[in-house]
Amino acid sequence: MVQRQIETRVKRKTVILVLAIIFWGLFLLLNTWTESIEKLMYLHTFGFKWVSNPDFLSFFYFNDFTAFHPEFIKVKLGHFVGFAVLDFLLFNLIKSHKYAIGISFVFAFITEFVQLFFGRDGRFYDLAIDSLGILSVYFVIKILKA
Repeated sequence: MVQRQIETRVKRKTVILVLAIIFWGLFLLLNTWTESIEKLMYLHTFGFKWVSNPDFLSFFYFNDFTAFHPEFIKVKLGHFVGFAVLDFLLFNLIKSHKYAIGISFVFAFITEFVQLFFGRDGRFYDLAIDSLGILSVYFVIKILKA
């Protein structure tokens, strides 16, 4: 009887984590696909614009890094926190830092690269910020377990 209750709790926790990961991933993708992050944040609207032949070299542009817009810090913090949350959820599901970091990093790369096809500016430095969020979860968990 007790064993069955434990198994039920574990299954319930697993289902909740899987659903949380799916919803969080969809949330990150919505932010990736929307044409204007500012319209999403303030007007709560999103639109899609497909670019069939994006400038792939723009992924490596750093010249816009110096052109801070009013929401720059908020958007970059969103990158950091968004992928930190994803990594934390994945780690709690699979209990492996290596795999959670790997999956989170691949997802971060895909979201940045795919932005080029949606009229957005996917950037390598955004991938670096995403990665810092991912790795921060690893170090915080290591420190807390020590």
